Amino acid sequence: MSTAAWALIASIVGGIVGAGIKFTFEELLGPRLGHRRDTRNLVSRFTTPLLRSAEQLERRINNLVRNEKEQWFEKDDYYHLSTLYVFGEHLGWIRIIERRFGFIPIESARHTRVFTERLYGSIQGLSSFQYFRGHQSAEVGKSTIPRLMLTAIGEAMTAADRESVIEFTEFVTKYRNDPQFASWFASLELFLRRAHPRDPIVWDRVVITGAELRALIGFLDPKGRLARRRPMVNLDRLITPGLQAELTRELAAWASTPTGSKKPAGVMDAGR
Repeated sequence: MSTAAWALIASIVGGIVGAGIKFTFEELLGPRLGHRRDTRNLVSRFTTPLLRSAEQLERRINNLVRNEKEQWFEKDDYYHLSTLYVFGEHLGWIRIIERRFGFIPIESARHTRVFTERLYGSIQGLSSFQYFRGHQSAEVGKSTIPRLMLTAIGEAMTAADRESVIEFTEFVTKYRNDPQFASWFASLELFLRRAHPRDPIVWDRVVITGAELRALIGFLDPKGRLARRRPMVNLDRLITPGLQAELTRELAAWASTPTGSKKPAGVMDAGR
């Protein structure tokens, strides 16, 4: 075969291979690498406010659980408003991230799948049936806050720029003067009024939510650079049989040491 023929064949084969490499990079590897980079950037951007909101809410839940006999949520106006705010603030950050993640295939990498599980852990605690499989579904259903109402709270708490959450002063003003705004929190208010051991499934949901928040904090800040590493608490106060062991097994990797309460009941944490 002549040199010219070999040159023509080489040119054709080289073009095919080159086109294949270009297609592979641009159509397959390019988007996957870009999505992964976008995911990392997004998680990095929102880590601090999400972490801070999770820590604030976990501390408030801990405070509420350990002082449930005081009934501050029912009796103290500031405690009532500030508790609704810290719940709303965290749900607001979740909603902001949820909107942004809607454009990223977060299921494509194991780390981002775990992030999704941890991000929605608190919502699962408030609305999921999974931890109460031995109970009647109607009974469990009455203990939930509907998932879309949690989303609605997050949307109501999102600032006009859609990239941040409203401040406490704006929240109080809206809550007191805008009946529509206040109505989004009605399910959460009812839930928190029922948060006593005499309503065991609601009580357990509060404790579960605190544990899920501690797991999220451990995931976002595993070395404790932004928030001091602390154990999950109050698991010994759970009422549903087997639930303490299940949560410890499921979430222990994200907390320093899974334990029960460190203080006797009635001792108030800072942050009220």
